[in-house]
Formats: sequence, structure tokens, C-alpha cells
Amino acid sequence: METHTTVITISRQMASGGAYIGHLIAKKLGYKYVEREVLSQAAKDLGVGITDISRQDEKKTGFVERLLKSFLFGTPEAAYLPPSRRPVYDGELFNTESFIIRKIAEQQNSVVVGHGGFSVLRGKPGLFNVFIHAPKEFRVKRLKEFHEISMEQALAEIEESDNRRAKYIRAMTHSEWLDATNYHLAVDAQATGFETAADLIIALAQKMIEA
Repeated sequence: METHTTVITISRQMASGGAYIGHLIAKKLGYKYVEREVLSQAAKDLGVGITDISRQDEKKTGFVERLLKSFLFGTPEAAYLPPSRRPVYDGELFNTESFIIRKIAEQQNSVVVGHGGFSVLRGKPGLFNVFIHAPKEFRVKRLKEFHEISMEQALAEIEESDNRRAKYIRAMTHSEWLDATNYHLAVDAQATGFETAADLIIALAQKMIEA
């Protein structure tokens, strides 16, 4: 009988606790936790520094940013100035990260947080997709306390993150980030708490995958 790896993907709103819940799940199951290393490996594969692409990770580059990038690397009319690094565009970064995620998912049982994992691994046997969300007030309070910033700044960062992540997922996967049909389960992390959320996800994932 052919065996497959099991992969739980977690899409999450900023400051909802999705990454922490992902860590809990990976620890409880003994799975590989996959999040930051995808960006790190993508930077190596693309030949750029991780700081060069971190702002693009799971975020749609806006028109102004693309315009600034074009000035940074010169225009046909401008005198040539050797760039400090080459430009990396959203689609190139997403495709590189997708290749890395698929390779990991083929080899190891994993918990993949972010990076459009629900779409990247669509159709894979043993896949369980989760969306972690929470009320905005809960997220603002967590971000404020974690980064020691004002409520106003925390709110602005969360709203910007939600907007850019939705645009990025739409552009890269042709899916709607908040569309419940992308996921097997959606969890309100404030309502359940992080430990209960992790246990719930594990129980349902195992039940579905073993069915």
C-alpha cells in the first residue's frame, strides 16, 4: 500500500496566534514546522539576501513599491548604476517558495504556516488545510503587547497586513484568502484558546486523513 506524508497547512490573520498554534501542533505530533525556512531557502535559491525579499513574503507588492524599485534599478534614460542586488518579483518569489514547500511536503510530515500552502499543495493526499482567525480587538491587543507599540499603530499594521495578504493570495493563487471553501477547518483562536485549537486541529486532521 502506498503511503503519503501528512501535511497540515495553516493560513492565519496577523496576530491571531496561528504561528504559535502551528508550533504546538508540530511539537505534539513530532512533525516538521515549516515557516521561516521557506523564505530563507528562497533567498538562497534566488541569490539575494533574506531582508531583500522579506517585505514581499505573503504580501502583494504595490504600484508605488514597484515604481520605487524601477528607480532603484535605473531607467533606460538614466545613467547605469550597478544595482546592489537584482530585483525579485512577486511571482518569482511565490514560485520559488512553492517548489520548496512541495519538496518538503513530499519528504516529511509537516505543519506549513503561510505561503499559500493550501493552494500550493492542493490535491496532495494527506492534506488538511486550516484557517486561524480572531476578532480584530484581540489581535490588536496581542500585537501591541508583543511589539510594545501603540494601539493605533497595532491597528494600522493589522489592517495593512490583512489587505496586502488578501491581495497577494488573490494574485498568486487566484483564490480568495478568506474563502472558507479553501479550508477544511476555520478556528477562532480567541474563542478556543491556543492549546484547544491545536488539539482540535490534530483530532480532526487525523480523523479525516485516516478515513
